[in-house]
Amino acid sequence: MSVKTSINIPNEIYNEAKRLSDNFSQTVAEALKEYLRKRKVEKAITSFGKWEKRDKSSVEIVNKLRKEDSRRYADRNR
Repeated sequence: MSVKTSINIPNEIYNEAKRLSDNFSQTVAEALKEYLRKRKVEKAITSFGKWEKRDKSSVEIVNKLRKEDSRRYADRNR
């Protein structure tokens, strides 16, 4: 499935992309996929170590959230 959209890009970038590829849409899609992949990697790298400064482990935090959710669920069904 694909979406048709309109974008504005500088002429020199468009012309170079057209010279390098017969399918401009595919070129843009590949470029966006690569951009998104890089951004996900950057986000993952910057998130490493953020849990180190917490007093509780991630397991303890998740268990606490689950317990709170189950309490709210039980209160709703009274």
